[in-house]
Formats: sequence, structure tokens, C-alpha cells
Amino acid sequence: MRTVFIAGVTALGLACVPATAASGAAHRAERAAPGWKLARVNTLPGDDVLNDVTVLGNGTVWAAGHRIVNGQQRGLVQWYDGRTWRTVPNSPPYELLAVTATSSRNVWVFGPGKAARWNGRTWASVSLGDAFASADADGTSAKDIWAVGGTASARHWNGSYWRSVKLPGQAAAVDAYRSGDVWAAGGRGAQPAIMRWNGRSWALMPTPALTLPQSDAVAAIQDIAVLGPGNVWAVGGVSWEGANDEGDDVDYSRTLVMHWNGRAWAASVGATQAQPYTEVEPDGSGGVWVVQGNWNPTLWHVTGSTWTRTPVPRKAGTNAVLFSVARRPGTATVWGAGFTVPQGDPDDPTANGTFWRTR
Repeated sequence: MRTVFIAGVTALGLACVPATAASGAAHRAERAAPGWKLARVNTLPGDDVLNDVTVLGNGTVWAAGHRIVNGQQRGLVQWYDGRTWRTVPNSPPYELLAVTATSSRNVWVFGPGKAARWNGRTWASVSLGDAFASADADGTSAKDIWAVGGTASARHWNGSYWRSVKLPGQAAAVDAYRSGDVWAAGGRGAQPAIMRWNGRSWALMPTPALTLPQSDAVAAIQDIAVLGPGNVWAVGGVSWEGANDEGDDVDYSRTLVMHWNGRAWAASVGATQAQPYTEVEPDGSGGVWVVQGNWNPTLWHVTGSTWTRTPVPRKAGTNAVLFSVARRPGTATVWGAGFTVPQGDPDDPTANGTFWRTR
């Protein structure tokens, strides 16, 4: 393993990362990973898509997205109480991009410029500003909810109102580890950015300056998972534009993975072209699940120095899109949400909201 010191930060080669996904290390993904299964495929009329999912400690699952009703798009919120699936009535009339909950009577969903709270009976909507579109949200209590939207500002709910909070970088993901210790990740210029809230203000964490494959390449984090103060994972990708041998414009991408051990960040950019990592979530046993790509994606199970791959299950004749994964706190059960769609080009390519879970 090659070690380089950059401004007091250790940048490791992350030799545990498989060659096909992130670095030039040996591929160690032949053993079977813990399995996933299809948990539910919606049968709602028309198209429906699930963009985000969250799970409470009692096993309640909440997911948000959109559906088409009489030719019009409106929000879709579904929940599972451990026995029965339900569609929450009167969902907000706009696409929902993120969801977080601290109880079944305090569920927040987010769309472009707006947020809405479900109190167990009714919805109440608030404005977050027209320029703000939530990409991710998380919270530690009913009085401590954070939302980020790919900009250099976040929104914070203190139990009474939402306020705008300046960030030192653009954040696409947030993980509220505990009150007064919240992490966010995204980008700053062409480099990835990791930010931490100490209860009073946000600060950039010192991370390695990555060597990018092209002068116009941009590296950015898409998701972050805090397992503990000395165990944080952040994943994303590096992208740039180029041309192929025929001179056609091509979008190129490589994977990006970063890990914090409590003292220094280890970072690695993939050595070969590959879809970026999109999600990272604790597995409940000290490792993490990493999603690579959205369309028929690959799931990587990371335990110690081993990355093991497993496909996302889907019915024969369909393609799968996995947008979000979330673990039930205190367990090794992880849920996923997205949609499945018929393969080929059918006359009615209906998208059906779909849930997955670990076995």
C-alpha cells in the first residue's frame, strides 16, 4: 500500500477497493455476499417512482417519490408498519426528493423549494426558498432536522421554524450522527468536500487534494455514512467530458471512495472508467453497503479489506433503478427503494416503485 502525506493528511491507496470499481488493487469479489431480495413492487396505476427511503428503529419504513395521477405528477409517500404497506393520503402535489423521520408522527418530505411534515393525521407544508431543492435530509430528533440541496447552504429545523445555514462547500448528502455532530459532503470547486457541524457552526475537514485524470475533471461526494467518530465513509465519483476515437462527445466517470479513521482521510479515485458510487450505508456489523450506479446497479458489501459484489434482484424481463438505501437502527437489516421498469421499448413502459431489503 502506497502512502503519501499531503498537508498533514494521509492519502492512502485503499488497496481493499476492487479493481473494477475504484483502484488498481486485486479484485476480491468472488465470494457470495449477504443476499438481497425484492420486498415489494407497487401495482399503482400509471408510473410511480421512489426517490428516498428511511427506516425507524421500530422497523417502520417510509419512502417518498412521485406518481402520475390523471396525467399530473404529484408526491407519493408510502410506509410499512412491519405488517402492512400503505400509501399516505393527500401527499404534497410535487415530486418528493428526500424523506426523514424521527417517529411515525414526525415525518418530513422535501421537494423543490418546499418541505412538508406528516403528524400522523395531516400534512403541513412550508417554504424553504425557491432556490433550494433538497437532495438529502436527516435528523436526530423532532427538534433537529437537516436538509441539504447541492448548494453552499443547508436548512435546519429547530422544532419551531426552518432557517438557512451557510456551508463551507456544496453539500449533496447529510448524516446526522447525533445532536451537535452532523456530517455533510459534496464538493468545493473541482475537489470533494467533507463538512462537520459541531453544534454551533460548519467547518471543512482537511481532506487530500486529489490528482484528477483530466484538467476539467470534477470530483464530488454523493453520499456519506457515519458509523462512529473514527469510522466515516464517503463515496461519489469523478466526471469529465471528452471525445472517443470517432470524435464523438463522451461523458467519462470514475469511482471515488474516502474513509476517515479518526486521524486521517484515505482517498482513492478509480483507475478505470466506471459508474460512480451513489450510496453508502452501515451494514450493522461494522461494514458498509456501497451502491455503484443507479440503473441495474451493483451492490458492494465492504467488510474489513474485502469488497464483495452482489446484484440487485429484479423480476425477469425488467430493469431496476436503486436510488436510496437505509438501515434499520440497531440491526443489520437494510432497505432500498427505487423502481423497476419493463425491458425493451414496450408501448406502456410503466415504472413501478420498488422496495428491496437484505435477507
